[in-house]
Amino acid sequence: MAKREGTEASMSRRRSPAAAGKKPLLLVIKEYTIKQAKIRAIQDGTNVSKVAGELLKGWISGLYQLKQ
Repeated sequence: MAKREGTEASMSRRRSPAAAGKKPLLLVIKEYTIKQAKIRAIQDGTNVSKVAGELLKGWISGLYQLKQ
């Protein structure tokens, strides 16, 4: 019998679809920074995507400025 594409193992590696009105964004960030961000997000009861989204909104609105 042929192996089916949607096996349980392969399904667990798939990401859930983006929420309505949202699209995925690929960021290239140092591995250490990602690890620390994930830890902090868990401690704060959120996730890195929500943190990044809020920070981007703040930057766009002028609330946050990039270091020169």
